Amino acid sequence: MKPVTVQSAHSRKLHVLEIALLLGLAIFFVTGGVALRTQDQLAEKVVRLHILANSDSEEDQALKLQVRDVVLARATEILEQSADRQEAEARLRGQLLELEHLAAEEIRAEGYDYPVTVELTDTPFPTREYDGFTLPAGEYLALRVVIGAGEGHNWWCVVFPPLCT
Repeated sequence: MKPVTVQSAHSRKLHVLEIALLLGLAIFFVTGGVALRTQDQLAEKVVRLHILANSDSEEDQALKLQVRDVVLARATEILEQSADRQEAEARLRGQLLELEHLAAEEIRAEGYDYPVTVELTDTPFPTREYDGFTLPAGEYLALRVVIGAGEGHNWWCVVFPPLCT
């Protein structure tokens, strides 16, 4: 005959607590996996525009917005006929020098001699809320415009599909 063991109330509470913690961890990991998959799926569909000002001075921040307007207007025209992100990326890659030239012209027209670089690169972004939806934090393909030292506050939006305008 087997001896009967009596589980103490304390032991049962610990067992229930362990199960609850394991369930909580499982939910956490599943939720995290879903969020990462969602971010990856969104990243495959959008191109973001990211403008970095030379500095945080009032003048440099105003210049950033003027450069943004010029680049955004032209990028919107370039991307009008794009059916998907891959096509948008190809169109932008073909026009990077033109976009850089437009940004440089705007900077010179405003009386500054800052260098400017325009590139298409994967860039980390924080979570961003737009009207009606949220883009989770993560890496997104971005049309990056760096004015001068690029040490000032930045501005960003989604240029494809066109959510900036």
